[in-house]
Amino acid sequence: MVTMAALGLSGRCLAASAAADAAISGTVRDVHGTPQMGTLVELLGADLSPVASALSDDHGRYIMPDVLPGRYQLRATAAFFVPALRSNLQLHAGAQEIINVTMSALFEADGWLPAQRRRADEPADDWKWALRSTANRPLLRLVDPESGSPISSSATEQANRAMSSGRVTLTNGDGSFGAGGMHQALLLNRSLGDSDGAVLRADVGSPQTLYAAGPSVAVSAGYERRTPMNGTTRLVSTFQSHPELVDGASAASATAQGLNYGESAGRGGPATSLGPGFEVLQLASTQQIALGDAVLIDAGTLMEAERLEATRIEMQPYVRVTARPGSEVVVEYRYATGRQVQSNDDLDHLKPELMVLTTAQGRPLSTRGSHQEVSVSRKLGSGTGLGSRVITFAVFSDRFANGAVAGSGVVSQQTLQSAAMVADPVTGTFHLAAAGYAGRGIGGTLMQPLTPALSAWVEYDLGRALRTALPTDGTPTLAAAVAGAEPLSAQAASFALRGRIVRTGTALKAEYRWQQARTLTAVNAYNASPDEAYLSFFLRQRLWCGRWLPQGVDAVVEATNLLEQGYQPVLAPDGETLLLAQVPRAIQGGLAFNF
Repeated sequence: MVTMAALGLSGRCLAASAAADAAISGTVRDVHGTPQMGTLVELLGADLSPVASALSDDHGRYIMPDVLPGRYQLRATAAFFVPALRSNLQLHAGAQEIINVTMSALFEADGWLPAQRRRADEPADDWKWALRSTANRPLLRLVDPESGSPISSSATEQANRAMSSGRVTLTNGDGSFGAGGMHQALLLNRSLGDSDGAVLRADVGSPQTLYAAGPSVAVSAGYERRTPMNGTTRLVSTFQSHPELVDGASAASATAQGLNYGESAGRGGPATSLGPGFEVLQLASTQQIALGDAVLIDAGTLMEAERLEATRIEMQPYVRVTARPGSEVVVEYRYATGRQVQSNDDLDHLKPELMVLTTAQGRPLSTRGSHQEVSVSRKLGSGTGLGSRVITFAVFSDRFANGAVAGSGVVSQQTLQSAAMVADPVTGTFHLAAAGYAGRGIGGTLMQPLTPALSAWVEYDLGRALRTALPTDGTPTLAAAVAGAEPLSAQAASFALRGRIVRTGTALKAEYRWQQARTLTAVNAYNASPDEAYLSFFLRQRLWCGRWLPQGVDAVVEATNLLEQGYQPVLAPDGETLLLAQVPRAIQGGLAFNF
């Protein structure tokens, strides 16, 4: 009887608890009433942190049961749609609220204005392909690996012709976060005369460390198709696994297993895994629509799922509109929430930047922000055989949910457990989370052609960046340096050479980017590439062509912050010195076999 009474009391308590919870459900549709599958619906608390989330099914329906009563906000995000937000939702105990959401397409929203300052072109890879937006122009453009000159093909001339190319790259290097050790990469590209194209990239790394239980893996696949509205649709999916990356929770787990992260590097024996490492899945989709030759609309979304000690899912939409009011002037407006995918062209980089931020407990932090920019570019002079000089002026506004600080040095177990840090023991680098910040700024760019294939770029930015305070009594501690980093006005200037040397066929990007002392983040970060810090260069030189490899063998060398400038020394909790830097020094080199 006592047992039955206890069970009955327990059942009534559980029923009462369940009755006290609230629930929310509804249907997601577009403005035409069509249900939208795969929409991410999030319930946000007072601090805008996600409380619960759900994905809509094939009928557009979603449900979030067992939610604590209270006041919330509801946010819905999906590819090619403007994020929808419902505020001041009051959920009552024991009640189920029905909230239906209507999503507006990016191209139907009245609130969007034309977005992105024109950036310097990276050295064109031999396999890079691009589609043209107007039907009476060539649809396919490849870069000839020998001369560097474009090979054009119209749909009427080569309607059924397929072009394929590939590359195998063997590189080794140090200093680049998540990219140390020996890497073997395979890239296959296939372009069809009907304007479709597909590309596949696989990269397997062999980290030379006792910590990693297996190799690092990065696999990307992309597809592009020309749309009836004189535009293109591109889809790219990427998966990366880095078992060599370690966070504070992994180090603590290793201690419980009798391992010592800080000392095991000197011990022999088999490789030992200190945790699950880092994994990320990215799905990017972009859409371009050309309205004649006057307006180009470029919009898309990056969905990212990261896993360390926990899993984080985030959507990062963008929209960019380019208008040509005259033959000599280009006006652009851009809105972006993530730095990795801000335009259709960003999908050419199939291995995106690896940016990992975490709490001290190993939970991934958001790298999302917001960037709005208006720029005006003007062609100066009538142009010669070398091309015309172009000058650009831009104003922008940035906001970051979390600041991202990089550094180098041997990170001990004690330091990992006391800071919001992810370490890469292969390269001796780490990523550290700092407070978010916001700011506005201006920028200018001058591009001067030097030869038909080589240009000089001069850039200047004035904005806000995280800067450390000057120590009053020696080297500051790591915690004090991060806590004392403030968003202050800062300047940055750079000079670069980008393009190809025609006589030798050398692909070249050499740059020196200066920033004010003690800056830990880039000024105008949404327009700064990951390798833009002080003295950096990229070289690709053809070494040999033959019968079996008609497209030849290339030597590839890439260096970032070669002179190790901009370092800020700090004291770690174990007494060792670590170096904070906008970008630590990194050098990679190897051979590429083209076929």
